Order: sequence, then C-alpha cells, then structure tokens
Amino acid sequence: MISTSDSIIRLVVAIILGGLIGYEREARSQSAGLRTHILVCLGACLCMIISINIALDFYSVYGYTRSDPERIAAQVISGVGFLGAGTILANQKGHSVKGLTTAASIWGVAAVGLVVGAGYLVTAAAATVLIFIVLTVFVRLDKMMRKRGRHSYVLHLTMRNTVGQSRRLSEYLQRHQLTLLSFHTLSGEEEENVELELNVHVGEELSQSELLSDLLGMKGIKKASVTKPEEQKEKE
Repeated sequence: MISTSDSIIRLVVAIILGGLIGYEREARSQSAGLRTHILVCLGACLCMIISINIALDFYSVYGYTRSDPERIAAQVISGVGFLGAGTILANQKGHSVKGLTTAASIWGVAAVGLVVGAGYLVTAAAATVLIFIVLTVFVRLDKMMRKRGRHSYVLHLTMRNTVGQSRRLSEYLQRHQLTLLSFHTLSGEEEENVELELNVHVGEELSQSELLSDLLGMKGIKKASVTKPEEQKEKE
C-alpha cells in the first residue's frame, strides 16, 4: 500500500508538473489555463493512487486480487477526452475551430498525472519538460517552416451557394496544392450566393496576382480578393 506521506509527495509533484504546463497555456490566454491543468494532473494522480491502493488492500486481505489498477487509468484518459473537447471552441457563425493544442496539452497532463500516481516521478518530470518544449519551442519552429518556401493568404470570396461550386473550388485548391488552414462562412448560408473567408498556404510558384486572376476567372465566383494575413490585421 502506498503510504500517506508518499501519496502526498506524489500529489504535490502532480500540482507542480501540471502547473508548469498550465502556466504556458495561461500565458497564451487559452481557455484552459493554470488551474485547469493543475486540477487535471492532480485528479489523474489521485485516481492512480486510489487504484493501486485498492488492488494492494484486496491482495493483503484475501491473498489475491481481482482489481486491475489499469481500469481506472483507462477511464481517466477517456474522461479527459470529453474535457479536452470542451476547449475546442467552435465558432458557430464562422465554423472555425480553435483549441486543438490546448486539448492535446490537457490529455498529456492527464497522462503525466497517472505516471506520477504510479510512482515514476523522473519519467513524469521528463515528459513534462518535453511537453513544455513542444508548446514553446516548436511553435516558433512551426512558424519558421510555414514562412520558408510558402506564403499565407486570406481569400475573400462571394460565390454561388451550390454543391457544384464548392466542388470546383475544392478541386482548384487541390490542383494547385493549396493548404486550407481555416475557413469562415461570413454570410449567405441560406441564400443564392455565399460569402467565404479562407486562410490558405500556397507555393512560391503561385503569386498573389496569379491566384486572384484564377479565382476571378473561375465560373460561379462573383467577387474575389486576396490579401496577406498582416494586411488583414491592419484592416481589423
């Protein structure tokens, strides 16, 4: 059986490790920040401690155990999945999705809590450092990779609101290897024409003027404009 003092140490370690990841999310003003990550890590650690103690107590009384400590751990991971889904904010007006990284960090923190509860403190600390590196260093690397060899543009389109028109636009994006990062339906979902805002990555071989020319020449496109993200921010 895990002693009371050992249990307290593990719970404190869970608070520290969960707080480290939560601080990074809080600094970026994410929906799930410091307290959420601490509570998830602490709760997962507590569930693991209880699960182990139940199995050991049963064995000490009956000489065998029918309790599987892994069952509670598995349920923790499943439960955190629903919590992570709550951090993925869906903009009902624009159908945009945010919060995937925060949801993943919550899932990772829950796993760290389980590892701490099982007593593998060094492993948990190493995992926390790696998660922190991914959230802080890799975000800069990701931005550098996106800038190198590729351009990001914001497309504003007014087009016919038909399945065929959507298919033509999708085929154009695939044919020219344009990566769709996000899209917003601005207006006209139930009307003849629909207004869209698309954020895409394009190759160097397709310039801003060429992209605009292609869009304006496409059948069913009523209006089109192509701007860079920094230009879009200046307008806002």
